[in-house]
Amino acid sequence: MYGKKIIASLALVSVVVVSAAMFAAFEAHVINVTAKIENALYVPIDNIDFGTVFPQEELYESFSISLSQSFQDETRVDDVEYIIRQKPKCGWTMDDGTILLGYPTMSGHVNDAGIAECPPVPDNPDVPADATWEQLPLLCPYLSKHKVDVDPDSQNEVQVDAFHQPWYLNDAGELVYTEAKGRLAKSDNDYEDNWVIDLKVPCFGDHCAQDWEDFVYRINPLAVAADYIQPIGNEHKIFGCDLWVEVTEVSETEDEDNGDLGCVDADLMLVLDRSGSIDDGELADLQTAAKAFVTALVPAADKSHIGQTSFATYGSHDLSLTYDVTAIEAAIDGLNNSGRTNLMEGITLATTELVGGDRTPDADYPDYMVVITDGNPNEPGTEANAKLVAAQAADAARAVGIKIYVVGVGTDVDATYLSEEIANSTGQYYSVADYSDLEDILEGIATCNTP
Repeated sequence: MYGKKIIASLALVSVVVVSAAMFAAFEAHVINVTAKIENALYVPIDNIDFGTVFPQEELYESFSISLSQSFQDETRVDDVEYIIRQKPKCGWTMDDGTILLGYPTMSGHVNDAGIAECPPVPDNPDVPADATWEQLPLLCPYLSKHKVDVDPDSQNEVQVDAFHQPWYLNDAGELVYTEAKGRLAKSDNDYEDNWVIDLKVPCFGDHCAQDWEDFVYRINPLAVAADYIQPIGNEHKIFGCDLWVEVTEVSETEDEDNGDLGCVDADLMLVLDRSGSIDDGELADLQTAAKAFVTALVPAADKSHIGQTSFATYGSHDLSLTYDVTAIEAAIDGLNNSGRTNLMEGITLATTELVGGDRTPDADYPDYMVVITDGNPNEPGTEANAKLVAAQAADAARAVGIKIYVVGVGTDVDATYLSEEIANSTGQYYSVADYSDLEDILEGIATCNTP
């Protein structure tokens, strides 16, 4: 209040001054903007030198990639996804490329036609007159990238075998890089990845050993051995490749993403599997767990609203958003088990209901789905098509701000698919052994107390 009185007094003084001599000055404000920019990853090595090598040798070097201390200390962020991309290396050479001078090298560029190009010649007056600025023969195709303790089921972790094309043009004429991929996450206590870089040394011209094809096939069965024989003119030259570690995505912690379900009031659609793979006893367990979930959320006019869709061979819209617990429990009890698994229609119908909403303004109440299923989508069409269109439906839901939780029941579900393609993230995917275990997980979600 004291500050407001001072401002008012100054305003009165200003009126007096203006009446005497018009404006003597203009008002000014300063907005001070600062940011501390840190790297998310720490890569403690910048050079790997295999030295002099010989055809069909196999040599190994390693390096680590870890979360930087700044990233570890920042509570707002959780995981980092990254790639290891290969690029051509350019440098100053002499004696027909057999000597690499000790000046800094530079990474080359791959143009839209898939052709490697060097940056403009650096201005360096100390370089000998007979030196050449050029791209080194490409070592990248002969380098594998294998992560120690890779998760074979994770799409976020990709390894690369030697004898590959480091980049190529796809059928649409687009430039595509062959990249290794990794992921680190504080929530999984995964702070460091260890990578092994293997060099599988090529042979030259018609001097390849008789077992060259067997050698290549053992390393990479998909490679054509003849494609990786070096011209005889490259013998004795120094080869090079630059590995670029690039961050592709940083995810925030769950409590920064509009709140976890159960921690906030929300519009929620139950999306329930009622296919024939669920027997009568399992259906009863599902219904009991779902009703306990509703009770824990405490729906009310000014709190959470709940609706329901379900899916078998076709999806059905069972209940619009409401806070009427009796109506919600009746929809759950009305489920009948039969048919196949059309997850796409269950998600699409739920999205339509959430987009319409029953609140004004709807933005005050975040939108959620909880999908419960014990099998993989197999409708419409083939299982591959059913999975594809269900993932597309989940993407469409996320595009309009809907957060999707998924509970996979039993051992027949594709957990990788559900956690990475349907759920918002692996943090919103839960696995239970059978329907009798479902109630504890759902009540944990409803009370914002899941592991």
